[in-house]
This record gives sequence, structure tokens and C-alpha cells, in this order.
Amino acid sequence: MKVVLESRTYSVKAHDELMRQWDEVRFEPGPLSLDLRRIGFIDPFSMCALVLFLNHLPSEALPVKLTLPGWPPQGALQTTKPSEKSALETVANGPVSYLTRMGFWDLVRDRLDCRENQIPVWPSDLPERKALLDLTVMHSHDAISVMLRKTGEILQGIGYSVMGRAHVLEVLSELCSNVLLHAQAEFGGIAAMQTYRNRQGTRYLVIGIGDMGIGMRASLAANEKFADRLDSDTQALSVALQMGASRFATGGHGGGLPRVMEIARRYGGRVALRSGMGALAFNGSDEQKRLFDAPPFQGTHLRIVLPEAKLKAAKDAPESK
Repeated sequence: MKVVLESRTYSVKAHDELMRQWDEVRFEPGPLSLDLRRIGFIDPFSMCALVLFLNHLPSEALPVKLTLPGWPPQGALQTTKPSEKSALETVANGPVSYLTRMGFWDLVRDRLDCRENQIPVWPSDLPERKALLDLTVMHSHDAISVMLRKTGEILQGIGYSVMGRAHVLEVLSELCSNVLLHAQAEFGGIAAMQTYRNRQGTRYLVIGIGDMGIGMRASLAANEKFADRLDSDTQALSVALQMGASRFATGGHGGGLPRVMEIARRYGGRVALRSGMGALAFNGSDEQKRLFDAPPFQGTHLRIVLPEAKLKAAKDAPESK
């Protein structure tokens, strides 16, 4: 079984293509060969999705032969002696270095067909990894609390305002807690966050959060109040955007996603949400919201993009309606 991506950027569309090809080859003899050698950039959303994909593959697809630009190294490593240089030292730039900075290899190493000394590590003589939030698996509320405290300290250190930090941490807290409360995912959820500069020179904060749980439609179906409003995954996403919509019939639930949308609107950010065959695209700048059918995603995956300059300048002012 083989999957080959031709895209240079690994984001939502590229992961859709990966899943489409996987559906075509999943019943062929394994293991899986995953060719990403053309990828030059991968964002936190797709990094989370790729970790989840690799960790939920059936045994017949393992070990995965993963190919990235410059990795695995060809002929550079012949033994597993502790004195051998790490694979990262032969790939100074590009997606391998970035994946290493974000902690990717620690979460997938036992799924890959490679020698131990081919797993990249961050060399001790290089600067600190400087990931705003490296790939983090969430199994408990205590783990989320530790993650939020660490992330808040990092955001303060790079100059985010008190209000800007509060809103970023609120997004993380709401969405990560939703994973634990609703996803029913044995592996847990996964989150990552980093900043990027677009071609116009504007820097953005990008948050990716995902799980391979039951999805929004199945979660909401546990609440009989919504039983007749869940004919499709897209319809389920529409319901989930309403304040108070939750699998729990009691009050105090269902405010997380609407609140995330409000924060995106305040900063002129963007939200992409996928669950099952439903998709949402929201642009906070003009408040355009689009719900549509899309290739299937197991579980629930979100990508939130916020302009960094506005997060640094944010003040404690009343939020517009």
C-alpha cells in the first residue's frame, strides 16, 4: 500500500488527499509507504492530524515507511552506536527540523520503519527548540493545566498582552477540555501551536487541535434534544455552533465552540473545523461562515489562526456584539 502527496504545503487540503488515497489502498497488502518527500511546510493542524493518523493505523499497515525531504538519511548512518550523529544533523532546515522542534518523532517513532539512530533529536549545541506549544497529547485535565501554565509563560515572554494571552489560553482550555469531555478517544487528543509569517510579512498564531474520537454528530446524539437535527455531519456542526449545544442535557455545557468563534471574530482570525464529513470555514474579518460537506475526518479537528500583532496589542476592552 502506497500514498504519495504531490503538494508542497501540508495543511487541510493535503491531509484530505492523504485520507482519500488511504481509503483507496487500505485493503492492499501492507505495510504502508507514505511518501511526503515534496512537502516543504507543515502546519500545526496537519501535524496533529498526521500524528493521529499514524497512531491509529491497523497493524497490517505497520511499520510505516515514511519519506520526507532528506529523511530517512541515505547511507549516512550504518550502525546504532551511541556515538553516531543524529539524523537531524544531516538535515539542518526544512520540515524534518521543524517536526523535530515540535516533538513529532517522540509520538510516532514506534510506528515507523527506521533504525533508532535515524530518529532525529534536537542537538544539545543548538538553541532551545522555541516551540510555543509542541505536540502535546492530552489525557487528563491536570495535563491540560500544566500545558496552559507553560504556554502562558512562553506567550508572556514573547510580548503578548495580558488580554491576548488570556484569549489564546481560553481557546486552548475550551477546546482541549472538549476533547476530554466529548471525544471518548482512547489515545486522547493532541494540540500544537506556533507562529508563522505569510508572504506579505504578517505574522499569525496557528493552533491545531484534534482527536480520533466519536465526532460531533455522535456526541450530540447523546442529547435527545438534538435527535431530530442531526441528519448529517454538516448539520451537526451547525448545531454545535449554538450556545448551549452539548451531549450533556444539564446546563453549563456547550459554550466552548461559540466562544472560540467570538474570539476569532474579535481578532479578525479564521477557524477551520472538521468532523466526520462536515466542515466549517469561518473568517472573523468579515464574519463569513461557510458550512459544507467534505472528505471524511475521523473525530474532530480544528485549526485556529489569529494575527499576532493584534494579540500583542489587545487591551481589556468591551467585546463588540
